[in-house]
Amino acid sequence: MTITIEFLPDRLNREPVVFRGMTTMELLLVFLCGFFAGLLGGIFPAFALHIWALIPTGALVGATFCVLAGGRAMSRLKRGRPDTWLYQSLNAFLARRGLGDPRLVQHSAVWTIRRSEK
Repeated sequence: MTITIEFLPDRLNREPVVFRGMTTMELLLVFLCGFFAGLLGGIFPAFALHIWALIPTGALVGATFCVLAGGRAMSRLKRGRPDTWLYQSLNAFLARRGLGDPRLVQHSAVWTIRRSEK
């Protein structure tokens, strides 16, 4: 007697969604982007007002804002695309700027299949 699987669980090996539609790595990426943006945004007011606590406060506010607003944006970006789309697009972006893997194929073309007549 053989047992057959009637369905294939396609989500079995996917990384689980953690918060606002983002996986752990996507959440970390959005958090770090917001953290450094808020850090840079807090430096100018800290020097202008001589309140040095504005630097880490700006970093945490920027990270919080990016995580809360970034979940909706990330889900819109990822909709209908494969699981690895975000990482591949980031690698392509870095490769175009000379920072990523130079062996990454960046040329797009239309493929056609034609029969040749003899």
